[in-house]
Amino acid sequence: MKITPIIILLLTLTSCSKYATVSKDNIGIQISPIEMDISNLNEIPWKIGMHREEKVTQSITFVVDLPKIKKDDLTFLTEQKNIDSWILRVIAKRSTETQDLGSLYALYHPRHSSRTSSSTTATRVAVKIYYAAAYASERFRNFKCPAFGHNKRINDMDIVGGNEEFEIHLGQASSYGEKPQLVELNPSSFNGGNSLVGEYWIEIAPYDSQNRLIHAPFKKIPSHLVIKSEDIVHVKSCEGVKMEHEH
Repeated sequence: MKITPIIILLLTLTSCSKYATVSKDNIGIQISPIEMDISNLNEIPWKIGMHREEKVTQSITFVVDLPKIKKDDLTFLTEQKNIDSWILRVIAKRSTETQDLGSLYALYHPRHSSRTSSSTTATRVAVKIYYAAAYASERFRNFKCPAFGHNKRINDMDIVGGNEEFEIHLGQASSYGEKPQLVELNPSSFNGGNSLVGEYWIEIAPYDSQNRLIHAPFKKIPSHLVIKSEDIVHVKSCEGVKMEHEH
């Protein structure tokens, strides 16, 4: 996937939120006040049909602010607790069903990589949630008549809630079984299924990426996404066309 200048800009801009403090007392270790927000919600359209004459939704993208912590506090967390990153989990709520779509982690001190242009700590992460018909590969996204009969376009979505302050209390480390995606310049991508209608929440915890341990229960950030409805797009030129993923 080509890295667009807007994504690079969003990931490197400094957030205006205040710094959180890592405090140590007889109760334990707390990180507060934490401010996080969701912004830049966008639909990514997908031209389909034998002549690319119709548009459906391929995916949505948005940006999540990460907590701001001073260098000395990050060093304390890393050296004393082996906490080297934030882990974010993407949760979808659809009617009475709750689904864990997956997770990503952002290192406090990114490892040098030829795929990244900076070794500075990320202040924001970009997330992309695909429809299943486009998620699997670039090949799927090149289909004129999408797999799984995808013909939906989102017509109503919004960011709900504010960036109220919250705190995280460090506790006993516990194993995290999933393998999260490492945050890089490309948006971290997740399969949203055949419909994206529902609510999407971001949860955060301090993370030891070397040993796959979380050091606090996951905490929901105050703001979240709501996708209220989708339109069904009639694609006449795809009627009777054998689904391309079967070829």
